[in-house]
Amino acid sequence: MALQTQVTTANEPEQKNWIDYIQKDLPEHLDWWPYTLGAIPLTLFGILVATGLMLTFYYVPAPEKAYESVDQITYGVYLGWFIRGLHKFSVDLMILFVFFHVIRVFVTRAYRSPGELKWVSGSVVLFVTLAMGFTGYSLVYDNVSYWGMTVVTNMLGTLPIVGTPLMYLLRGGEEVSGGTLLRLYDLHTKLLPALLGGLVLGHVLVVRILGFAEVKGSRGFHPFYPEHTMMMGAVAIGLLVLLTDLVMIFPPGLGPPANPQEVASDVSPPWYFSAAYMWITLLPAPLSLWSLLGGAGVFVLYPFLDRLLLERGWPMPVVNALIGVVAVGVFAGLMLLDLWM
Repeated sequence: MALQTQVTTANEPEQKNWIDYIQKDLPEHLDWWPYTLGAIPLTLFGILVATGLMLTFYYVPAPEKAYESVDQITYGVYLGWFIRGLHKFSVDLMILFVFFHVIRVFVTRAYRSPGELKWVSGSVVLFVTLAMGFTGYSLVYDNVSYWGMTVVTNMLGTLPIVGTPLMYLLRGGEEVSGGTLLRLYDLHTKLLPALLGGLVLGHVLVVRILGFAEVKGSRGFHPFYPEHTMMMGAVAIGLLVLLTDLVMIFPPGLGPPANPQEVASDVSPPWYFSAAYMWITLLPAPLSLWSLLGGAGVFVLYPFLDRLLLERGWPMPVVNALIGVVAVGVFAGLMLLDLWM
């Protein structure tokens, strides 16, 4: 009887706890620089949350107090300018590295089956991150951000079918007002961070469950802890040094307060929206809007389009390289055009 019990125990699958899961081996290519681009935005998101919480201690989301509170943070509160600068550059770098991550995944075609869900979930993370950037930019409530907010909400209002209701929902009426500021504040500090945190967690889980894409030349493995964790810690320290240098060299400023009666000299939205802004400015409204919506749809569903074209004999590595070069060139060209105009 004892022998039978021992045999049964030996044949049972080994129970794994959460420590074993953390120690699950990772491909060695995750130590290569291009493959750390997914972890960098996650680190920056943590910095955004920490600095954002500090800023909420002093920020007042009311039209008559918002500008004054930002001025107090920037010039009155001890190290307030530094925290605000960290927050500002963190969102800029987060969006930048999400773009880099998308480019790397696109060019290497790491979304191939069974990775379609990884691409789709990552696409949603990108769009929510852009929304976070816009809502935070609007809360400064100086004249530039006020008119930038007006321009972006006008862009949303021209969308077919859902545009006008969406614009009214964000503005709380026909015009940008104090209600708009309060709604954007609630989005920026409550709904969008919770949504983005859940999406990022879901994206990480999807990546871990479906596994990492195979990379030529990557044969070895290493545990998540301590090797990979230490490397990510070094990346985080490097990001903090970079952010500190950027804030010290380019400290955040503040323009004149919002004035609905005087259009700001520069009404361009943040850099990550400038390409779309110029696209809409240069092309007729129906064509520019439908092309942007169509491009966003193709972007999200591209892994399925890739599979379809590959089955028909298309050389997808070459196609992706060409699309990537053209897309980056158009984006950079429209940004430069926005700076010149």
